[in-house]
Amino acid sequence: MKRIRKNYNAAFKQQAVELIKEKMNKSELARELGIRTTSLYKWCKEAKKFRE
Repeated sequence: MKRIRKNYNAAFKQQAVELIKEKMNKSELARELGIRTTSLYKWCKEAKKFRE
């Protein structure tokens, strides 16, 4: 069975990264948003790279 790949827009990704900064750890936030933890780690890494 094939897995359907979801695409998230930049605003959603940025909002998720901001929520991590505010209060939550990555695994809790991923569960709450219904996304994979690996996606959240990747978005954080990309955001950090973009800021530099």
